[in-house]
Amino acid sequence: MITELSGVETGDGALSGVRLAVKDNIDVAGAPTTGGSRICGHETALMTAPAVAALASAGARPVAKVNLHEFAYGVSSDNPWHGRVPNPRYPGHVPGGSSGGSAAAVAAGVAELALGTDTAGSIRIPAACTGTAGLRPRNGALDLAGVQPLCPSFDTVGPMAASVALVAAAWRVLAAGAPGSLAPEPGDEGAASGALPARVGVCGDPASVALRLLGELGVETVPLELPLAEIEEAFWPAFRAEIARVHQASYPRLADEYDPNVAAKLAGTQGVSVACYRESRERLTALRRGVLDGWRRLGVTAVVSPVLGIPLPRVGEREEDYRDLLGLYAVPASALDLAALAIGDLQITARTEAEALALGTALEEAGLTPVPPRLG
Repeated sequence: MITELSGVETGDGALSGVRLAVKDNIDVAGAPTTGGSRICGHETALMTAPAVAALASAGARPVAKVNLHEFAYGVSSDNPWHGRVPNPRYPGHVPGGSSGGSAAAVAAGVAELALGTDTAGSIRIPAACTGTAGLRPRNGALDLAGVQPLCPSFDTVGPMAASVALVAAAWRVLAAGAPGSLAPEPGDEGAASGALPARVGVCGDPASVALRLLGELGVETVPLELPLAEIEEAFWPAFRAEIARVHQASYPRLADEYDPNVAAKLAGTQGVSVACYRESRERLTALRRGVLDGWRRLGVTAVVSPVLGIPLPRVGEREEDYRDLLGLYAVPASALDLAALAIGDLQITARTEAEALALGTALEEAGLTPVPPRLG
């Protein structure tokens, strides 16, 4: 599904002439916002979301609202109501999700720039699946007015493009008027400069070309393990508790109106207690502190890893069989409130957006292109 847009006022600035695709859980005045569902979108949006308006004021021209996994809750973007999102780069394989339509629009040349949302990997997973680039900002960095919530404490909105350079240009526009705090934490003031780090951690098995280019740039790499299982165990209760509350007016009352794939996941969100939620959030706070303390001890200011934990699934495979593994390395940035940049199936996780983009820009200028995923 692609809904064409017209009539959004644009300015003249750094993004002049750039076509912009907008994920259909983000408001554009005069267009419906369906969230990829058949429950929403019966009335058109009255206002344009600040993130869209900021890019338009810098010259970007919104041209389309694009499809997604229903309610941004999934990683295949196989949508029964509005159609399956194709993968223009790797036909026959899923485009990832939930911002699959945003990634596909960029990969297909429908738009040079797209806005997606990322709660647990939903910008970075489709960027990895389609050979594009995408930035997940920190929680609360940007105004989420006009963005349908999934899990409010972890929801973010961010730019996607074919290159890090355009992602960075869009981020500068978005950050210029951001109401959220983009400052580093005490003791991490150097993170604000966006300087190239002296040392980065390596988690998993990132692309060898990226490691080679880091060496050529004079960046030392050191092995680093993230407590992936512990982070996920701590994250999911809080994640599910908030989703249940977001959908409580329509689920389970309208369960038959949901995509069965999403309805099954919503069934699993029910009944998380306040005590369990608080414990989950407290564990995440402690894990974040421990992870960043470990980075400081190693002199590491960013970590490179894959995005995907498994080869790219084929269309027709059951999403429930691969969804947790597909974004194996994406969840930590969401859970621990870190910035993360995907350059295809290469992820840079850092304390700030400036750090992630500085390293990604340096790699791109050294010759790195979006890293292709392994194909299933």
